[in-house]
Amino acid sequence: MHSLNAFPVPGPASGMSPRLTALVGAIILTAALLPATALPAAAAGGSTVVGLANGHRADANLDPLTLHGVIDQIAVERGRQLASDERLGHDMEHVKRRFSAEGICWTGLGEIVAMNSGGDYAGFAKQWFDSPLHRDIMLGDYTHAGGSRERGNDGRYYAVMIVVKLCDASTSIKPSGGFADLGGSQFGADIRWLVTEGITAGCTADRYCPRSPVTRAQMASFLRRATGIPTSADNAYIDDDTSIHEADINGVAAAGITAGCTEARFCPGSVVTRGQMASFLARALRLPPAPRDWFRDDNGSMHEPAINRLAHAGITGGCSSGRFCPDASVTREQMAGFLRRAFGG
Repeated sequence: MHSLNAFPVPGPASGMSPRLTALVGAIILTAALLPATALPAAAAGGSTVVGLANGHRADANLDPLTLHGVIDQIAVERGRQLASDERLGHDMEHVKRRFSAEGICWTGLGEIVAMNSGGDYAGFAKQWFDSPLHRDIMLGDYTHAGGSRERGNDGRYYAVMIVVKLCDASTSIKPSGGFADLGGSQFGADIRWLVTEGITAGCTADRYCPRSPVTRAQMASFLRRATGIPTSADNAYIDDDTSIHEADINGVAAAGITAGCTEARFCPGSVVTRGQMASFLARALRLPPAPRDWFRDDNGSMHEPAINRLAHAGITGGCSSGRFCPDASVTREQMAGFLRRAFGG
């Protein structure tokens, strides 16, 4: 038995002109229970949800939706809301507030949600596509999207897809990539690249906090968005349950990019050192062994092989001549530089 509900979304709450219009948010209440099956570890998160939607869009000769890191994180938050409430519903005011906080300029917005007992992604996509109202949203005039699947304490799975038409499809958020606190940062171009790629939205709507240290949780989100690997619903660690980065942490754990700070803990609030950053990036990029030793101050460090791989790949030149400073913390502006050299092509 299916119960459907749809409603229009009011005008955008992200500082745009009232002339900008929103499209539709819709909900599919699904009482049909799918068979419980083992879920593949890598089949999780926004990339899977959006990928299935893009399959239907391709069949209709429509352009694919671009998976957007920040929108994806908001979809994760919505999925957790539904799983916590153990019922379906819309909270478009929350979505619009989050878009406003992140500086996302949009002209169209929709949300579709579903619930079943099996958690099968293809099942969710079929439920949406079989409903004309929800199919219209999936095939609508949107440019970017994010998705999530979360499990509630009731054992059921809750899926969310947020679809958005950005003000300018050639950019992600903050078209100028500008933040009020960059000053004369030498990493300004790198930070703007991160924004354009949807890898970060800053620490607030108008600030990047360039000289703040990167935490391990933030590092996980940076890497998951940069690599495009899916999030994961498999709970890898016991100490990140309240973190907004949990799905990203689980994603990088499932991909083998991190093993945590201990077997059961990730230490999400701990600051990332330059040595640890090297290991994260070397694993994410699957860099080959380096033919030589590049720095004199990392001898004996467990991260030395990864540091040499980054140097050989041209991602780092060290902190000074012949030195890498492996125990120094990584700032958010430095991380922007590392990520752009690693993933910017």
